[in-house]
Amino acid sequence: MMPVAVTPGSKAEILAEALPYIRTYRGATVVVKVGGEALDEPRLASMVAEDLALLGLVGIRIVVVHGGGPQVSQAMSAAGIQPRFIGGLRVTDDDAIEVVRRVLVGSINPDLVARLNGAGLQAVGLSGADGPLFVVERALGPGGEDLGHVGSVTSVNAVMLNDLLARGYTPVVATVGPDPNGRPMNVNADPAAGAIAAALDAAKLVYLTNVEGLYRDLGDAGSLVSEMKVSELEGLLPQLSQGMRPKAESAVDALRDGVGKVHILDGRVERALLLEIFTDEGIGTQVMA
Repeated sequence: MMPVAVTPGSKAEILAEALPYIRTYRGATVVVKVGGEALDEPRLASMVAEDLALLGLVGIRIVVVHGGGPQVSQAMSAAGIQPRFIGGLRVTDDDAIEVVRRVLVGSINPDLVARLNGAGLQAVGLSGADGPLFVVERALGPGGEDLGHVGSVTSVNAVMLNDLLARGYTPVVATVGPDPNGRPMNVNADPAAGAIAAALDAAKLVYLTNVEGLYRDLGDAGSLVSEMKVSELEGLLPQLSQGMRPKAESAVDALRDGVGKVHILDGRVERALLLEIFTDEGIGTQVMA
């Protein structure tokens, strides 16, 4: 198939379509959770960084929360540690938490910060231990299983994040944080992003993930939902996959706590973030309170 030429006129139409959205969200806070899949391929990671930079450069206050599940699993396997999950949460023993810290805090976070700075932002890397940005409590599996160094966020230092945003910085958060005794805990990035968005009264919470959005019927590609209310999403929770359920549950919690909208997008699609926020059609699932 021959590529479709983009004429100067069509470019102007694209910019005109984006203008009302830029006007609406200029000065607003948007929390973007970037999944590890969107950061695993250098070209796609650079494109995501460019899209985030564009949001920031038009006046949107961006907070980036990143995952790194595939990279952590790969590093654990290389270290002879078998990755295990219960209810969508990674079982994280003493050896595994060191791998998690090395990958998320020591590798993915500084790489993403460098990409964002190269794209024109003033990005600063943080983990939950900085500040501390957040404090966590020990989390258990859905059946009360011991998950080791796994926690859930109990408080977020919104003052620190707002101060960074007010000074023109873009916080980039790796979700490893301390429990009340200072022990490092692995926090699922989906609910962490939701907690941060709620603490900041964010206008939007965006999940860049590895699926096109939410489906009413997981086996039916034609059942992709472009828009739904939070009550509808709550009704879907029991039938969602283990991988999607933490995102959906954190989306519900964030919306109930005052976040304006939640978007679930396929981060592997080029310019997914811009298409969802700056066009009339969008490409993923939008959930409204």
